[in-house]
Amino acid sequence: MLPYNSFFSYEKASFMMVRLTLFLINISVSLISPAQSIEKRYSSYVSERGIVNFFRPKKLNNNVNMGVFEFDMTYVSHGDSVTVNCSINVTSVEPIVRAELINGEDKKSGENVYVIYRDITKKGYIVRLSARYPLKDIQECFSNRNPLVFCFLMKNGTTCSASYSPSQWKKDSNLVTRILSSLML
Repeated sequence: MLPYNSFFSYEKASFMMVRLTLFLINISVSLISPAQSIEKRYSSYVSERGIVNFFRPKKLNNNVNMGVFEFDMTYVSHGDSVTVNCSINVTSVEPIVRAELINGEDKKSGENVYVIYRDITKKGYIVRLSARYPLKDIQECFSNRNPLVFCFLMKNGTTCSASYSPSQWKKDSNLVTRILSSLML
């Protein structure tokens, strides 16, 4: 028979096993859970116009004919459209004729497209522009399985675009769709 050791008893061992099991279950659930924190991507506040729902800036790296691309979105409750603001880094200062959101074969053209400002940089210009899209169009874009592409047509015929990578799209489209569906309640 083994001598009794008060430091390591059967009760302590079983208690430690239960705690270890709960810890491992917690880690497993957090690793496979699709839930994401929305604080980094979304905020809302009350204004005179209603509840302002702001989707914080998101950078996309799959860019053609432009450098840095970043966009944000604003939806005011009881409205029928979403304002999409974009910052693009381009080498020429050509006017932007058209802004489109493209998912595969599905295209949504922006309304009231205008330049907020242009800023000169060492390698070109940063253009901040704004376009409005019907809320329904934004919901359809983010619920589409094809990654979203932002496309801009310049007056000289040049097309600039920025798109989500497949992994970026999977995460962000799920999060934005979840937020948009909560706004419709």
